[in-house]
Amino acid sequence: MNSISYKIALQLFISLVFLNSIAGASTFSVGVSKVDVTPDMPVLLAGYGGRLTEHEGVDTSLWARAMVIGDKKPIAIVVLDNCGISQIVTDRLVKRLAKHGLNADQLVVAATHTHNAPTLIGYAPIVWKGRTTKEQDDRVESYTRLVIEKMEQAVVDALAKREPMSLEWALGRATFGGNRRIISSGNWVGFGFQRNAPVDHSLPVLFAKDSKGNIRAVWANYACHCTTVGSRNRIGGDWAGYANAWIENEFGKAVSLMTIGCGADIGPQPSGSLAIAENHGKAIAEEAKRLFAHKTIKLTQMPSVITRSISLPLMKPKPRDYWEKQLQSGGFHHQLAKAMLARLDTNGEISDEVNYPLSVWKFGNELAIVFLAGEVVVDYSVRLKRELDWSRVWINGWANDMPGYIPSRRILLEGGYEADFSQVYYEQPSRYASSVEDKLVNAVKEMVGLEFRSKPDQEPAPFHKPPSGEELMLVRLSNWVADSRSKDEKDLIKKIRKLVKSAQVSEVNIKSDAHEETEWNNYSGDFVHRSFIRQQTADMEVKWDVPIILNQYDSTHVYVFTGGLGWQSEPETRGFLLSVQHEEKIEFDVTKKLSHWVSNDGTVEMIYLPTWESGVDSGGFFFVSLINIPPNNKGVLEFSVRSLGNGSRRWFALDTKGPSLNQIRKLAQALD
Repeated sequence: MNSISYKIALQLFISLVFLNSIAGASTFSVGVSKVDVTPDMPVLLAGYGGRLTEHEGVDTSLWARAMVIGDKKPIAIVVLDNCGISQIVTDRLVKRLAKHGLNADQLVVAATHTHNAPTLIGYAPIVWKGRTTKEQDDRVESYTRLVIEKMEQAVVDALAKREPMSLEWALGRATFGGNRRIISSGNWVGFGFQRNAPVDHSLPVLFAKDSKGNIRAVWANYACHCTTVGSRNRIGGDWAGYANAWIENEFGKAVSLMTIGCGADIGPQPSGSLAIAENHGKAIAEEAKRLFAHKTIKLTQMPSVITRSISLPLMKPKPRDYWEKQLQSGGFHHQLAKAMLARLDTNGEISDEVNYPLSVWKFGNELAIVFLAGEVVVDYSVRLKRELDWSRVWINGWANDMPGYIPSRRILLEGGYEADFSQVYYEQPSRYASSVEDKLVNAVKEMVGLEFRSKPDQEPAPFHKPPSGEELMLVRLSNWVADSRSKDEKDLIKKIRKLVKSAQVSEVNIKSDAHEETEWNNYSGDFVHRSFIRQQTADMEVKWDVPIILNQYDSTHVYVFTGGLGWQSEPETRGFLLSVQHEEKIEFDVTKKLSHWVSNDGTVEMIYLPTWESGVDSGGFFFVSLINIPPNNKGVLEFSVRSLGNGSRRWFALDTKGPSLNQIRKLAQALD
């Protein structure tokens, strides 16, 4: 071999060695598995304290899904379709997996937080105390044992199925989660949809790909309560279950693992039905598919694991005489008092700390995956992604234990469910101290290390400001129009396109006080002030007028206002009556569909275009066409809607602030 050939051969050899080293660094031993955990016995469901009987059927199956990474000292995550997994369950699973070579540090146990899965031992213990029979408790214990066995099987199967795979990840976005805390004068007043409150719309997704290029695992994470379906007493995985099903359908040979981020105060918008839950799941799957096609980043470093247990501070618990008095209160507070007195009798005191497990998986300095226990509110995600490099950090909640809600400093100041009453369900003696946020955040920052700290000039994470309700509404409407529609719907859409060109808009001047004033979701899903009448009492009426410029008056006038119709599941009555200029014109009732009514004399025509809906409510645009109905001598058109029935909570709502001309133009574009 001459010197030139030798140099070429040497260079090729060096190149091959280099490439092989890169390939080796980018290859992981990965195994995935899933096992059906749908109960074949009647059992109580977790998530809603009002369901006191065993489930009434199955909407979708429940699963335990596992992924294992590594050879000599593998790490494993098992994700269970369940509302929450207590430390009791985690410890039992760890004990069973010890004989397979896995210890507690190597394992993460996470829940999807579906509120339509059986309750497990140790989860929200006060919910059931004093309310169940021995037979019901025995079935919960029996199902818990079954679930632990099935989770063990899923992990063992994943261990056995390990093979070389590459790992890639991407950071995407989903938008159906909305902050559910309604705040008035700085205080919590209830659940709903608060547009101007924090969210985390990030959607990190991890893909495992085998040597043949097949996607074998997809792990996604989104910060939102799994409560789209509502409190129907039937088994199902809610939106997370549908996300898994859609992802597995898209990727063929993959096992999907859906985990939940810091979504304790985030609810799905809209909600109320299986169809909506499936749409939310489909949105997750579509984004995962888009990310894999365009935006993945290969991981090259084997993951290391850091675990820690910290103590989270509570406010000083009340003394014995307080709990003795609480015994007279009844209900959940009575059961909490019994539990606290038992602690005093056994230990002589009630601890003011909560044991809290933490875990972090670090793929070198490429990605840090954080696992937080309990129901962690979104503020933690917002803050951690400000103080850490949000482009390399992924945060899970509902992992390894269920100590209850973990409120932030903001939520403790506002008070309400996540700060106060939820503590009762989880058998906590008091609310958290204000220092809880700093203690938890600082512990996470120490665990992920300095290499993940944010730079001084770091751009804010783009996931914490929700898109406007109007923006989302227009997208939904455009997609709806693009779908295959019936002939009647197409005709009405065509008519609306013509109406919007001449529609007039104006401020609504409410003239009556016999209606209800409250806040609810409007045409875009935003939580706004609205005027309601219900069919609880006949002749309940809302009156309003609209000024018309007389010199612009035409014999045909089109007026558009926003409002809504709701509580369709309530009993039907005679409905509502629309009057114009004090003349009765149109009878109508609650609907969630594009609808059309014409008065008997042909002078008034009304079209309702719903643009937001839940399972029983809708909000949208009312187009009212008037033919030869002039304004009065003051230049106004007078409208009213009156209840014709009674004994039903069905409602009609009117937005006091109607749409602008600009909004109407955008509406026309979406309809086109």
